[in-house]
Amino acid sequence: MKRLWSRIALSFFILILTLVIVLWFFLTAIIKDAYTEMTRDHLVENGQMVSQLIATSNNFNDPEALQGLIQQFNQPIEMRYTVVDEEGVVLADSENDPSTMNNHINRPEIQAVIRNGSALGESVRYSTTEQINMMYVALPIIEQNETVGAIRTSLSLSVVDEALSRLWVSLSIVLGIMFLISGVASAMLARSIMRPIDNIMDATYRLREKDYSSRVNAPSKGEFGDLSLSINSLAASLQKQMKEIEENEQQLTSIISNMVSGVMLINEEGRVVLLNSAMERFLSQHKDNIVGQAYEKAGERFALSPHIKSVLENGLKVHEEVHSYFPEERVMDAHLAPYYGQGWQQKGVIVVLHDITNIKRLEKMRSDFVANVSHELKTPVTSVSGFSETLLSGEVTDEATKKQFLQIIYDESQRLNRLISDLLHLSKIEKKEMPLDLEVVDMTGLVHEVAKTLRNAVENKKTHLTLPEVSKKIYLQGDQDRIRQIILNLLGNAVNYTAEGGHVDISLKENINTVRLVVKDDGIGIPEESLPRIFERFYRVDKARARHSGGTGLGLAIVKHLIESHHGEIEIESREGEGTKITVTFPKDQNAD
Repeated sequence: MKRLWSRIALSFFILILTLVIVLWFFLTAIIKDAYTEMTRDHLVENGQMVSQLIATSNNFNDPEALQGLIQQFNQPIEMRYTVVDEEGVVLADSENDPSTMNNHINRPEIQAVIRNGSALGESVRYSTTEQINMMYVALPIIEQNETVGAIRTSLSLSVVDEALSRLWVSLSIVLGIMFLISGVASAMLARSIMRPIDNIMDATYRLREKDYSSRVNAPSKGEFGDLSLSINSLAASLQKQMKEIEENEQQLTSIISNMVSGVMLINEEGRVVLLNSAMERFLSQHKDNIVGQAYEKAGERFALSPHIKSVLENGLKVHEEVHSYFPEERVMDAHLAPYYGQGWQQKGVIVVLHDITNIKRLEKMRSDFVANVSHELKTPVTSVSGFSETLLSGEVTDEATKKQFLQIIYDESQRLNRLISDLLHLSKIEKKEMPLDLEVVDMTGLVHEVAKTLRNAVENKKTHLTLPEVSKKIYLQGDQDRIRQIILNLLGNAVNYTAEGGHVDISLKENINTVRLVVKDDGIGIPEESLPRIFERFYRVDKARARHSGGTGLGLAIVKHLIESHHGEIEIESREGEGTKITVTFPKDQNAD
């Protein structure tokens, strides 16, 4: 803005200087003309006066008397007077001897009066006699109504030039002062004009730098005041709009960032411009390594590249199920659609991935559960139906055989009852329809109590059972019946899946806030691939042996839910053929955060 101020001031200076120069030349021309006219009038007046004196004195024909008369005007008046006759002969001169002077008939002013009969003759030229520029004015000398000669008055133009020089100096000083005053005034005017403009430009510059709190605070009047009010109104509107935009952006960013679905935006050039944290997690890459890259790099994980290319080229939505197998298997429900800018011009592609891995897993588990339940129910039902039909046919007459068949029917019905009871029990636990009956539980005593109920199985298999010391009491808050069921199931599995003469160890470890129950055996163990599924319903590592043992396949699933209802955790470590170690961690206080 300083350059604009200087340009305005310079423009004023040039304009004023031009006006001063034009005025100077105009005034000097007028003054010169006026001064010249005044000098000519002065010469005419003096010439007329001398002409009248000559006419009244009757000395025209007496050269000596005429010379004496003319010489009287030499000193007081700086004009030169010359009298010539009608032939141009110089009769008298106020400064020189007439006899030495040339004939003046060829002088322009003399010719105008004597030969042309003009009432006035004038001329400006260089005088060879005086060797200076002179102004000459000639008037006729009339006697008896006839022109008998001419009186010429002359004046050196140096006098005029000196007077004009003094006048020009004075005029130059006056105009110079006027120029300086006008220049200072123009600079002040330019500065006063630029001050509100500077304030306005400063405010608009800050607005351009996204400082929307900027306002024009300097008071202004007139158009600048109206402009300041308009800019302040615009700044207030911009500030409000930007605040709304920032709030919307924050809301949108928060929504996108906290979405469990992955979102990725690809521009029309095929480069990634945005992705959220969920998409980073799905792609196993940080956004800094993806943003700005071609979509092929981002899409190779789930084979999205062909779908992205299709949307870019055809502008049609795509809905596909995509898979990834590294580092773990993931199933994604992919939605791809074009997004548009102004005028509905396609600007790129938006990709949304929903992780349906757990849904697919649950669907598979549900399918497996239905199949397992059907299979588990089918076996006892078939046995009961088959043996009952045989007995009803009357073909079996042997009492021992009948008793055997009835025993099988009873056993299978009991097994069916246990299966249904476990299913109902598990369903209630999952629906949290069985609230905990909290009390202080003696874990050491409870472990020994459960061990007594399994004494026959332990003795039959000659299992070496190691229990925690009775004297070392460990207590926690919990539902005693459910904890008993947990210990019974874990200890029963350890005994059942341990070879005859094997070892089963149960230990309790107390920390500040937790109690750990550890059940360890040296039995058949669990294959590594089966460990992730060991807590699934009806899942059995050795199905034949598990069914023979009377298990329903729901025990560990129930145990896990009972532990979780106590806010506890269960961990399992096992090697096939070496044994299994199960660790259950309970909090001492169920009301603790």
